[in-house]
Amino acid sequence: MIDNIGVCIAGLRKSKGVKQEDVAKAVGVSAQAVSKWENGGTPDTELLPIIADFFGVSIDRLFGRNKTNYSHIETDVTRYIAEPLDNHVEECKDFDNVPPEVHAVAMDRAQEICWAVNIGLFGTKILDNFGFHDRNIFDDIRENVSGGVNMHAEIINDSGIAVTSLSGKFPYFMFSPEPKQGWSVETNDLEEYRKAFAILSEPNVLECLHLIHTKEPEKKFSSVYFSKQIGMGEDRAAKMLSSLSEMGYIKASVIELDDTEQTFYSIVPNHIFIMLLLLMKSYIAKQPKAVIGCTTRDKSFLQGGETK
Repeated sequence: MIDNIGVCIAGLRKSKGVKQEDVAKAVGVSAQAVSKWENGGTPDTELLPIIADFFGVSIDRLFGRNKTNYSHIETDVTRYIAEPLDNHVEECKDFDNVPPEVHAVAMDRAQEICWAVNIGLFGTKILDNFGFHDRNIFDDIRENVSGGVNMHAEIINDSGIAVTSLSGKFPYFMFSPEPKQGWSVETNDLEEYRKAFAILSEPNVLECLHLIHTKEPEKKFSSVYFSKQIGMGEDRAAKMLSSLSEMGYIKASVIELDDTEQTFYSIVPNHIFIMLLLLMKSYIAKQPKAVIGCTTRDKSFLQGGETK
């Protein structure tokens, strides 16, 4: 297996499309050392983790061991995503004090996993047949995304739906394995949907919801400010704020100012509303995109269940 290390390094380097000088710089050795490895030499033991990290493979892979033990895959993925947060736990003490940039790194890692989930559902051998090798497909994806291409992958089959977008403007991931009873059980009460869509379609409701979600959670605003921003009369604005309060989108608080009581409002953040807007944007958008897709579903999306 030691003899295989140089062969593996050479193969990984060529697959990644980098020079011996690039490997040497990343590892902290000379280009001559890398050349020596590829011609039968062996890296020092302490360099193996650095080399493996550079190529994005396990140390076992450097030794030519292609079989991977997936028995603890959930734990391994969790630890990989959590690592940036865990490294700051001592100085931050709790989740609220973690710096935004640390959350960003963890979110980037989670996005990588989401894309890997979608790509994995194609099967690596099928991807090979179309010229996408599992060792370099992610490098190709990153290169396309950095170049402004809207990369999109989707699997739609009789077992469920998985869709991932790496658009720079709007990345998202949706994974919905179909339950045994089908999706109809949870979606056949159309009256509930009708009520929700009816509320959203009322004049100015979308504008109001959009406006309040531009506010920070603890930042208060008055009905006068609200009416001016929306462009409606104060009486109608007050009624709209009352309705939004009943719906749970905002909360009202009474504050004494100049011997009078005034009502101020603050947002109750609703991530579902934001996700709804984002998914609808994807639904109505006609932007060109590079799609890696496979649709083999033979049955209808909504089966059984009585529509109400």
